[in-house]
Amino acid sequence: MALSQEKRTLGSARKQNKFIFPLEAVFAVVFTLWVVVCFAFYSSNPSGPEGEVHGENRPGEAVLEPELRKQQPSMRAGQRRPEIRVTRPPSMAKRRPPKAKAHDEKFPEHYMTFSTACSESQNWQSFMFFYYAHKVQQPGHVVRIASGCSDGQKEELVKFHEDVISKLSDKFSVHFTPDFARISGDNYKYYNKPYGVQHWLTHGLKYEENRDEYEDAIMMILDPDMILLRPLTYDFDGTNVMIHQSKRGAPSTRRVMHGQPWASLYAFGTGPFRVDTKYVFANYTDSPALRLTSEEQANNYPGGPPYMATGRDMFSIVTSWCELVPRVHKVYEHLLGEMYGWSLAAAHLGLPHTLSESFMVSAVDIGSGEGWRLIDNLGDDEICEFSTLKEKEDKLPYTMHYCQNYWLGKWFIGKYRLDSDFLKCEKPLLLEPPTGIHEKYDFYIKPGGKPYGTREKLRRQSAKREEFMICGMIKRLNDAATWIKSVTCEEGTANLKKEFIFHHSLDPDNNEGGEKKAKW
Repeated sequence: MALSQEKRTLGSARKQNKFIFPLEAVFAVVFTLWVVVCFAFYSSNPSGPEGEVHGENRPGEAVLEPELRKQQPSMRAGQRRPEIRVTRPPSMAKRRPPKAKAHDEKFPEHYMTFSTACSESQNWQSFMFFYYAHKVQQPGHVVRIASGCSDGQKEELVKFHEDVISKLSDKFSVHFTPDFARISGDNYKYYNKPYGVQHWLTHGLKYEENRDEYEDAIMMILDPDMILLRPLTYDFDGTNVMIHQSKRGAPSTRRVMHGQPWASLYAFGTGPFRVDTKYVFANYTDSPALRLTSEEQANNYPGGPPYMATGRDMFSIVTSWCELVPRVHKVYEHLLGEMYGWSLAAAHLGLPHTLSESFMVSAVDIGSGEGWRLIDNLGDDEICEFSTLKEKEDKLPYTMHYCQNYWLGKWFIGKYRLDSDFLKCEKPLLLEPPTGIHEKYDFYIKPGGKPYGTREKLRRQSAKREEFMICGMIKRLNDAATWIKSVTCEEGTANLKKEFIFHHSLDPDNNEGGEKKAKW
């Protein structure tokens, strides 16, 4: 009887557990499904989800690519190795809008420098630089690095800064350096740019003694004949900045950071790497600059002012720049030689640049590489508009680099025909052109053309760009001149008549008098 009862109990238990799996089998099935799902996900997303931190990297750091790790140069004792971080940008389809900045995020101190001599022409260019840094509310410090000034010139400049420039901002200053033009035996004035910046870093900021204060700051090098059209800061998220394409890809974080300097794209391409680089790098035969592909040479390094880098990277590049630039000049004695030196120094340090195509406009006929697309997109009623309103700024490139001559019909502006003393009280202002002159003229007549009065043809697109530069320059020169006269001229003595032109007449058919030799 007991045995029969036991059998019935066991039979009942089997019936109840007919569809119950052992616990181990359940875990095995779940684990297998999880492995399959993960494999499928990571196969389609090799870089991992956006924003995920891999391995032991700290938040905000990216994985150092093995091939770039090999390219880091050996550094001399006492030098800090630059940190190179490379991130893969998400595809355009997956790219997220810029994240809002944390309220407690610290805005880095900015230092904007430009290098000059002490000539009268560079004095007025420097004033224009400071004035528009003030006008667009450029954050941080603006420093004129003046090389080779006599004692008398120094006194005049110091007084000018105390009496005039200080009224614009107490963060605008001048730093004096020796003249470095003859350090290699000849007279190469562009040495003053690398060595002037190095002198400012060493004796002005005392960078090496104050690394903790300055290594995270943002430092920039511009040219004196640049006018800011909008503030230039380290953060380009949410802006219309145009980034030059390269196989490396655009940065996932559109900011100047350690290991990620920025510069304006210049049209010299692989030029720096076509000089005798074996001579330039005779002391660094294993330099990473000697192992770059032609694509890397053409798309990561042909940069020029504005240069932007963190203090740490700027100090490293400038140190290498000053070491290499005399050797570059030895084998390349032409214009842009000092810029070639910068490119080679950055390549030697393994610091590829993010190159912007909208940091400046300068030459109207350039095919690409400058911010002319932004100007081409302006409405006809906006071409000649002068405004510092934010909604207007955002349509523009960052600087106007007035290193060329600009002409349309007989309208003209060019820095070399501008009197150095045009800011004086008795001098008239410039006659301002009306809107739409690009629709009226498809030619230009040079102030010094030979024979005078010769009409030279312009493409329609170039005419629109010429109008932008002529209007923009003349109106900004007048605005700056009006302000400085209000500060420096005795009451009733400032000539504010807008009447000066560079020809005897603006009528293209009236060429009497020939070239206008006299200036103001």
